[in-house]
Amino acid sequence: MDERLYQTVKEINEAEYTANMLLLQEYNELLQADLTSKQAVVLEHIHKHKRLTVKELADLMLITSSAVSQLIGKLDKEGYLKREINPNNRREILVELDQAGWDYFERQQKVEKSIAERFYSKLDPEELSALRKITFKLQKIIEAELR
Repeated sequence: MDERLYQTVKEINEAEYTANMLLLQEYNELLQADLTSKQAVVLEHIHKHKRLTVKELADLMLITSSAVSQLIGKLDKEGYLKREINPNNRREILVELDQAGWDYFERQQKVEKSIAERFYSKLDPEELSALRKITFKLQKIIEAELR
């Protein structure tokens, strides 16, 4: 492996990690969520897909339906998600966001807008465009390699 490539990637990763940690410290209180990373992933999938079965969610997360059910149970109890029996297949449980889940994503959107206004707005339009282009290109490379 090319040592310069490795050092460059390491520097990029460290800068990104530091920036994300600083943003997390700055905005954590506004998000007002005491969620584990797996619980946050569950919410992200439900938010993206609107409604999923427990099995679909387990498949997306690459974990067992039993593990997903445990995560959903706590999120349901705290009002982030709601479960219902699928009227078309009574053996399936459908999961969708409940009020605390919608509130969480509303707060998240406010945080994202604040970050854009406070920090990304300080980049030139050309820099922002280049960052976007490079980020999407890297995402496609990673997806092609890992899928």
